[in-house]
Amino acid sequence: MVLQLAGNIPVNGLGHLRLQDAYTLSRDYQEMNLKVYINGDGADVYEDSVLSMARADGGHFNPILILVGIRLGIDRVTPAYWESLKAALQLPQSIGIAGGRPSSSHYFVGHQGDHFFFLDPHQPRPALPRRNDVTEYSQDDVDSCHNRRLRRLPIQEMDPSMLIGFLIRDRGDWDDWRRRVTEVQGKPVLHVADTEPAMIGQAVERAGAVDEVETFDDDEGDGELIERPN
Repeated sequence: MVLQLAGNIPVNGLGHLRLQDAYTLSRDYQEMNLKVYINGDGADVYEDSVLSMARADGGHFNPILILVGIRLGIDRVTPAYWESLKAALQLPQSIGIAGGRPSSSHYFVGHQGDHFFFLDPHQPRPALPRRNDVTEYSQDDVDSCHNRRLRRLPIQEMDPSMLIGFLIRDRGDWDDWRRRVTEVQGKPVLHVADTEPAMIGQAVERAGAVDEVETFDDDEGDGELIERPN
């Protein structure tokens, strides 16, 4: 696995991948030949850097994991971003959003209206062994892949700092992803540029990249619990 950091080094904090976490990804799963592109702080992804990394092994396009660490407001997600954030989660390349609310980390996997469904990232389960015949899996195996309780959180209560992940499998997938992220409604949560600025050690702000912010009441809830029927 090859790791590339674009722009600033990732910082420690909710929604941002620590450098140590990124190093672990690139070190422990080399046999997968999966590339990991991290944009650092900001909403910009650079096509030349992504494609160069994906083809680092001699021209063949290797799958690449794009991790975008962003902040979409001051203490709440700015309403201008709501629709594009929902759209990002619905993209076929999406692998979810690491975020949460103040003092709580969540893994968002879907949404319904303005509510985002999440799982607890602190309770992972071991992967099931791969079997050629699906009938070999026991009912307990199957049940372990599902959660009987699904929680949801209103977008108004989400922490504005988050990490959005996308898995790009080939060049066609990249072209499709880039097209889709430019067609979302609302204020885009990320931007794709053709080339990365030739500056070292400095963050480069894209022209016109002015965040819209609003203040919100500091009301907090614990999220709504939804029981899955038997």
